Amino acid sequence: MEKLNSLSLIFVIATLLFTSCKNKTENTTDISDYISNDLPSDFLDFYQKFHSDSLYQIAHILFPLKEKQDQSLWQLSDWKMHKPFDDLGGQYQRKFTNLNGIIIENIFDVKGMFQMERRYIKDTEGYNLIYYNFSNAFDNSEDWEPG
Repeated sequence: MEKLNSLSLIFVIATLLFTSCKNKTENTTDISDYISNDLPSDFLDFYQKFHSDSLYQIAHILFPLKEKQDQSLWQLSDWKMHKPFDDLGGQYQRKFTNLNGIIIENIFDVKGMFQMERRYIKDTEGYNLIYYNFSNAFDNSEDWEPG
C-alpha cells in the first residue's frame, strides 16, 4: 500500500510539472502574430534577438534612455534585461504601432493597472530602443492613464 501511495505522489508531481511547463509555453505570445504591413519584417529578427541576448540588448539601447515628460533617464547601470513578452494566460496584451518608422510597443494588463511603452527606431546599424516607460496604478502619478 505504501508503494502505491508513493507511485501516486510521483504521478501527481510529474503531472503538475508537465502541466506548468506546458502552460508557460502556451502563454507566451509570438511577435510574428503582430507582423503586418505596418510593422517592418526585419523588426521581427531584431525583436527576438533583443530579448534573448543580453549583450545584443545593451548594444541596441541608446543610453541614457528617456522616460516620461520629466526627462528622467535610464542609465546603463540601472538596466535590467528585458525578457520576451508573456501574456500570462491573457492577463496582458501587447500592441505595436508604426509611426513614420518609429515602432511603438505598448504592453498593458487587461485590468488597467499596469502599462509599459517602448519605442524603437532604425538607423544604419539596425534598430535601437530609444524610449522606455512603465507605470502602474499605484504610482500616484498625475499622468496615469489605463492601457
